[in-house]
Parts: sequence; C-alpha cells; structure tokens
Amino acid sequence: MKIENILLPFDGSTHSVNAARYALDLAKFYKAHINILHCYDEWDANLTEIPENLILEIKANRKREADKMLQKAEELFKDQGVGYSLETISGEPGHVLSNRSKSKKYDLIIMGSHGHSDIAGLFLGSVTHKVLNTIYCPVLVVP
Repeated sequence: MKIENILLPFDGSTHSVNAARYALDLAKFYKAHINILHCYDEWDANLTEIPENLILEIKANRKREADKMLQKAEELFKDQGVGYSLETISGEPGHVLSNRSKSKKYDLIIMGSHGHSDIAGLFLGSVTHKVLNTIYCPVLVVP
C-alpha cells in the first residue's frame, strides 16, 4: 500500500487531536505529507438590515478563528520531521471533504470519530458519517 498524501480534517476536538497524532505516526512511517484542513461556517446571512461592512467583519473574524484553530494542529506537527500544510476553507465539512476526495490526490483521510458538532450520530459524528458515505478514498476513523 502506498501512502504519500494524507488529508487530516481538524476541528480541535479530542478525537481530532487523537487523529492528528495517529496521522503524524503514519506520516513518519510512510514519509507522507499531511494536508491539515479546517472547515468553518462563514455565516451566510441574507439579512438586508445588517450593514455590509458588519457582515464582512463577521466573516473576517470567522476566518481568523479558523486560522487560530489550525495553530493547535501546527503545534503537534512542528519540528516532527513530517511535511504538512495548513488550510482553512469555508463550507460544510462533509461536503468539502467529499469534494476533496474526488480530486484523487489523497491516498488516505484520517479523521476523528466525533468532532465539535452538537448534532452527533448514534455511534459516529455527523461529519464522519457523511464522509464515510460519500468519500472516494480510504478513511481511517480514530476514536
């Protein structure tokens, strides 16, 4: 089995941190690159009563918070001898990850069994469940 490029969705939850540690170990073993991705809700409000500059400020704040989230992941990967990249993207995580897998540039997706979502599935988090049903590459789910 060839593993050169790993996609790691990261939301800062305990399960996400566990997945990050597992991804780090696998990346060291296979000399793989890890793409660490954090999805965030940009806040798509269509309220005409809110001034546009306030909406832009809210969106910018959400992007800054998403970037801060990835700093937690970077702390795990910095100086570990593994190539990695960090990316924030606005969008619903299940859709974003499904679309990313269609690119066929990832050999493996490693993700936590649950995230920060309040709407969790019975045994798996809602995002994990969606990814498992729509993804086009192997997925490793870490508790």
